[in-house]
Amino acid sequence: MATTPKSADVFVIKPPLQERVRFVGKLGILVAVMLAMMVINAIGGSNAFTPAGHEGYVFQQPLAIGQREFVRTQRGPTSTGWAWRYGVTNLDMRITTYSEELKIFSSDNLEVTFEAHARIRLKNGSAKEVVERYSGTEWYANNVRRPYTTAVRETVRKVEAFTIKDQSLQIAHTVLGRLRDEYKDTPIDFVSFTIGNISYPKSVEERVVQNLASEQRRQRMDVLEVRAKGEAEAQQIEQATLTPLFVQHEAAELYRDLAMEKDEGTEKAGKAKVVLVIPTRGDRAGVPNIYQGGAEPQKAAK
Repeated sequence: MATTPKSADVFVIKPPLQERVRFVGKLGILVAVMLAMMVINAIGGSNAFTPAGHEGYVFQQPLAIGQREFVRTQRGPTSTGWAWRYGVTNLDMRITTYSEELKIFSSDNLEVTFEAHARIRLKNGSAKEVVERYSGTEWYANNVRRPYTTAVRETVRKVEAFTIKDQSLQIAHTVLGRLRDEYKDTPIDFVSFTIGNISYPKSVEERVVQNLASEQRRQRMDVLEVRAKGEAEAQQIEQATLTPLFVQHEAAELYRDLAMEKDEGTEKAGKAKVVLVIPTRGDRAGVPNIYQGGAEPQKAAK
């Protein structure tokens, strides 16, 4: 007589042993494939990425021996996708300011410290040439810095120390033109150039102050010399015009004014005033003495 199973009883139907072996084999193969892919990816898998504003030089690197081979260039933001042993050298194509602090002796042999600022960029599509001919990411340090600072030094040292600031625009124009000519057939583009933060050592400033003081003293001496020379010439001219007749004429005018002079506090002329004109030389050409009363006038010398 058959028995009816209770509700709490559970029936487990086990697959045949052959099917279980088959499932475990497939699972093992899947795990092995995944492990193999992970190992392969770790050994040589890549996804070369290039960020925005950059240009990438994509290359394939051999696993063991041989040289890397150029594949293509790519402009960011992008990536190559999964590839076997792909690499990328990313170059910043944006305008970048490269500043150098320089110390030189100017044309008047004074030490000057200043900063030079050049705004430089790489030309679009030049990643392959920059990597293969201009040291890749080290293109500025290996190919630009020395010619750039040399051009600045040779231009600024032709100018006097304290006129560098006034001529900064002209200096910048000269340096920029020279660098553009030097790099016109390269992927390197000089956009602009400026100089600033000009400073001088304390000893130079003291020397300049001393020079200014000396210059002021020299200018004062020149003014005094010119003034003395002018006074001497004026005296010579005056002496040349003082003839005896002219002196007598001026003296006569003076005597007339004295005779007509009014007493202080009254409108009447001084009629009692006596003015005697006595020549002091025998030829009567000398300036006479003036006697206005009182003591007796001295007799003229014979």
